[in-house]
Amino acid sequence: MSTFRCRRDSDIEDFLRNKAIPFEKAHKGRTYLVVGKESAESKELRIQAYFSLALSNMRIQKGVSRTQRKRLNGIFADDLVPCFLIGQLARNDQHPEEIGGDEIVAHAMSICKMGHDLVGGRFVRVDCRDIPGLVDFYERNGFRRLQTDDKTGLLQLVRFI
Repeated sequence: MSTFRCRRDSDIEDFLRNKAIPFEKAHKGRTYLVVGKESAESKELRIQAYFSLALSNMRIQKGVSRTQRKRLNGIFADDLVPCFLIGQLARNDQHPEEIGGDEIVAHAMSICKMGHDLVGGRFVRVDCRDIPGLVDFYERNGFRRLQTDDKTGLLQLVRFI
């Protein structure tokens, strides 16, 4: 599930310890930390934000138009398509002025673009609750509503690379 939530330092540490590190060790995804320049200069790590990326598959549901299916899967008729997934996205609320959500998405998309250039892939997916402010945030960053996942009930949005 992808969310844009502000977090405190302790929340970030908990996430890294309990989710990011196990996912990293299992090679299920990668978590990227965004730190300020002053962290490098002072040698004191201050995390401004983080995001997690993974490879995933998405099942295209019956309600998706033929045109959209073709954009998602090209010439193939399979309903299960590979994609990049932004699994988590968060900003440290102790320093909210240092980085905005749009900039965090831009960092995530630049990593996905590198993966696209190296191995292919057509689009990036985020899964989120259907909360107007959250959906507006992702739509403002180039994602488009596609479908609601039958199993999780989360809205799936996609952005083509």
